[in-house]
Amino acid sequence: MVGRLRSRLPVLNSLLPGPRLEPIRPGSDLLNADAPDPALGPGRFPRVKNNEIALMFSGGVDSTASAVMLAEHYDKVHLVTYRNGYGHWYHHRSQMRVDELNRRLGDRFTFSLITTKGYFDDVVVHSVLDDYKRYRSGFIWFMGCKMAMHMRTVLFCLEHGLARATDGSNSDTSEMVEQSLLSLSLIRFFYEDHTVDFGTPVYEIRRAESRELIKELDIRMGVQVMDRHLCIQPTCVAGELYYLPYLLMNKPVNHDEQQVSAFIEEKEEICRRIMGACLADRGIDLGALLADRRQQLEQATADGGER
Repeated sequence: MVGRLRSRLPVLNSLLPGPRLEPIRPGSDLLNADAPDPALGPGRFPRVKNNEIALMFSGGVDSTASAVMLAEHYDKVHLVTYRNGYGHWYHHRSQMRVDELNRRLGDRFTFSLITTKGYFDDVVVHSVLDDYKRYRSGFIWFMGCKMAMHMRTVLFCLEHGLARATDGSNSDTSEMVEQSLLSLSLIRFFYEDHTVDFGTPVYEIRRAESRELIKELDIRMGVQVMDRHLCIQPTCVAGELYYLPYLLMNKPVNHDEQQVSAFIEEKEEICRRIMGACLADRGIDLGALLADRRQQLEQATADGGER
């Protein structure tokens, strides 16, 4: 019965859980990956590459448009999708989108699906009641989730020797706390502290332009409902409910900027500790790794290369 409902009413895909996902090896946070194995190991730091880039990728309109644009400037674009473990389903849609992009643009993309549940637990879930008492807003769930994803993206860049990372944030959806200019500015500092340049290539591009770019490649657009395209990216039930008033009545959620700033600064420290511990468990010193990367980047600049 469920299968018949799915085939007849694709919008219901957002309400039903997807296939079960397990790590590809014990102790790993990778659920699926065709990216090369990390070049990072004890006493072995990767060469920093400027011709490859990481993109936080869902498969939606904005991240797909970002992927297409980046493929014009980089030899390889590493698409990284995350699963937070709390009502976050249908990540196979992102893989399907990557397959489409590779068919259209000639195998320019790798795909990694990574669970951030453990990181998200440490950043927010374990302290969610205390955090809510302090910040008095549900934004803590979504900003905390995105910060865990950003932290893992930084780690991905360090593992693979990437100098740059991006996401598909867009001003058309800046009502979402994690896509506000304030949040993105503060997150950018976190990347810079870890020797990674972070940008948002489609932030000022209207969604209509992104749609046209995608349609030119004959890539699926899903089911369009007002300004949204369903069934082409993972579904986050909590996010759908939190932003439902805006979607239905154009009534954005108000987020106090001082609270958002204080929250990000507080949780960044947790993210730093998580990263240091993750690398230490693998016999890698974060400080030494960052020093090596800075030296490489400075040498590249001195040699006339671009960071």
